[in-house]
Amino acid sequence: MKVLKSTDGLPIQVYQRSDFNQANVTQNDKIYYILKCEESRRYDEARRYKVFLDRLFSGPYWDLNPKQSINGIYRYNENNVCESSLAEACERDKAVISFYHNEFKSRRLSIFRDECKISIDNLVEGEDIIQITYERGIIPFSEYCRRKFKDTKLCFDYIDPKDGFAKVKNKEDENLLIEKFDMFSKLTWEDIRTSHRLKYRKYDYDYENKYFKNTDEKIDYFKLSEKDRCYGYRKGNVFFVLGFDFEHKKSDGQ
Repeated sequence: MKVLKSTDGLPIQVYQRSDFNQANVTQNDKIYYILKCEESRRYDEARRYKVFLDRLFSGPYWDLNPKQSINGIYRYNENNVCESSLAEACERDKAVISFYHNEFKSRRLSIFRDECKISIDNLVEGEDIIQITYERGIIPFSEYCRRKFKDTKLCFDYIDPKDGFAKVKNKEDENLLIEKFDMFSKLTWEDIRTSHRLKYRKYDYDYENKYFKNTDEKIDYFKLSEKDRCYGYRKGNVFFVLGFDFEHKKSDGQ
């Protein structure tokens, strides 16, 4: 459910088999029954699941236009997986969405088509789809950050178009930001204030009036590196990011 929800607004398409609604989810019950039984109308949790599962039954269906080799043999863990989504993923976008299962714990799965090894991404957690679409260049870094850090201590809703993600020029900058954003989002506010690696500070008043004229909020910042900074303001438990400084131009000397 989390993976499917994470696909909202992304330029990707989820395929399934046309008979997916006949798959067993208990020893005796098919997934279609779970959607239509009396219990599914009685409980809020079941109704929420129905919204997402309904999407899986509406297509598109890969088995109506299969790409996998008719004459090839596909194997996973020595099992024949021909005519399955694993085999089909090898010939499409090399990614599958999996339910929790002991055989599908790894983020990468190795499928053998005859003697050729094919690695496919295995999406189990909600954040997996965000990571994969970023790594494959489907979404830009700015969208990746907004999705990855949604509902954390970081918010990018009011970031400046010129002083924000437009300042990020290369992979090195992106990796630096991800590292510090990860750290920031996982620490408590008390740990953030005392962290020697972040050095969270109030911004100097005079510099604040010079560089942040479009907001009445009191500006704070934390260090990305010895010379790089992330500026914004705290409201409640959220730090609203306004921009970055990779050139040490806005430094107040701290």
